Amino acid sequence: MWSKKAILAYTIAVMSQVQAQSTPKVLVYTATAGYRHDSIPTAIEVLGQNAQKYGVEFQFSEDMSLFTNDTLSTFDGVMFVSNSDEVLDDAGQAALKTFFQSGGVYTGVHAGSACLFNDENYEQAVGAFFDYHPPIQDATFTRLNTTHPATANVPDRWSFQEEVYHFRSNPRDNGAVVLMSVDESSYVNNGTSTGNYPPMGDPHPIAWYIEAPLSAQPLGSGVDKAGRSFYTSLGHLNSTWQNETYINHVMSGLKWALDGASTKAYGVGIVGNGNGNSSSTVTGTTSSSSNGASATSSGTSASLTSSSTSSAPSGSSSGSTSGSVSVKSIPGQALVAGAGLAGIVILGMGLVL
Repeated sequence: MWSKKAILAYTIAVMSQVQAQSTPKVLVYTATAGYRHDSIPTAIEVLGQNAQKYGVEFQFSEDMSLFTNDTLSTFDGVMFVSNSDEVLDDAGQAALKTFFQSGGVYTGVHAGSACLFNDENYEQAVGAFFDYHPPIQDATFTRLNTTHPATANVPDRWSFQEEVYHFRSNPRDNGAVVLMSVDESSYVNNGTSTGNYPPMGDPHPIAWYIEAPLSAQPLGSGVDKAGRSFYTSLGHLNSTWQNETYINHVMSGLKWALDGASTKAYGVGIVGNGNGNSSSTVTGTTSSSSNGASATSSGTSASLTSSSTSSAPSGSSSGSTSGSVSVKSIPGQALVAGAGLAGIVILGMGLVL
């Protein structure tokens, strides 16, 4: 039988760990310096609408001046969405490299692989650079992994209009595990490669994850683990971003990457949102893009909460930003502790904090 004093000490230790967690904060970067997707405003709107559901906080921007060590250190992850060409200067690329070496998380969507072609560190984060795609057409994408959160709710065969991306290298060479491919007989590959590149591997990579990206090496001082990476090449059309299966694919991939628990939002690491706030509000606005074009605000706001749990594939770690915790299997006691605005209540022991 544990004494009340011992149970109290144990509970305080558990709750300290919970309170060290906060809402993971992600910088969504949609800057373009070449081709610009007209689905970018829709992407911003839909991501903002889903922030609360998936327990993340987004800041949307196209301002490369945010890519400094000080500013990036306040984020748990970066998400590059439908970018093009050189959207960061040398200083921004150096800051992004430091962010990755500090445990920062990367997620890339669609043309997130079509930028920063001269940055080897970015290539290691995304996995592979875009080469070309044939004209947009109906294609059937195939699920290779049924347990990863990003593909757990995706059909085995998923058909819709999309640009079928081909890549300049094999992402597996950068440590990627491919989650989705494409049925090569389901579309006409009449596109043209931009160069003489090595094979991208078989089966054709469409979406993948990297557990410990090479972009994070060598890890910085005081950093225990690399931030995860997730990339999907899907997402060209507005209608795709408005599809529930697709947004679950993107958001679950992002959450899996964040739940690797390499940042301050999870009580570890040297970068991230570690202020302990349980909720905040973010508006879906963007600043001017790096090529001088302006992007309009989506006008979307999301009330964000730290209550979220995400699953992870077998053999990988998972994290939770839940505002409560259940403690079980303590010898001699059935103990449940909950943290919230009312404080901590220990049931069965008559202790209230």
